[in-house]
Amino acid sequence: MILTTVTTVTATVAMTVTIANVSLPQIQGSLSATQDQIAWIVTFNIVATAVCTPLTGWLASRFGQRRVVLVGLFVFTIATALCGIATGLDELVVYRVMQGAAGAPLIPLAQAIVLNSYPQERHGFATPMYGMGVVMGPIFAPTVGGYVSELYSWRWVFFMVIPFGV
Repeated sequence: MILTTVTTVTATVAMTVTIANVSLPQIQGSLSATQDQIAWIVTFNIVATAVCTPLTGWLASRFGQRRVVLVGLFVFTIATALCGIATGLDELVVYRVMQGAAGAPLIPLAQAIVLNSYPQERHGFATPMYGMGVVMGPIFAPTVGGYVSELYSWRWVFFMVIPFGV
């Protein structure tokens, strides 16, 4: 159960990095953004993730792995919902930064939880299972996200992630 949970958390965070890419032209038209401005949606999310990832160790030692994962996932899910209801480019970029910052500690902590939950002789089983599950999110997200955004709207590429966060 632990392996399934942390794999889902990590796949969800990884999925949000790639899922917005397929909807960038729709977002650009909807928010009247230029080509350069629309790139901020992806770039600032990645930058926030890169800047906040090194804080993971300190946060985990200060507040505990479980609490950091739960709070991070809660804030990440709220930020994802806010991305879906954003009415302007600036707003969407701020929410994507929030999403990236909240999701940053989830990936390294999920790996640590997997390794801490299994004895060393079972790491050969747990790590590849975790890895396979994590890779599936970014692989399927653009396909499903493109389909959903064509059927409904670009906002649904964010809304469809919310159940995984919950």
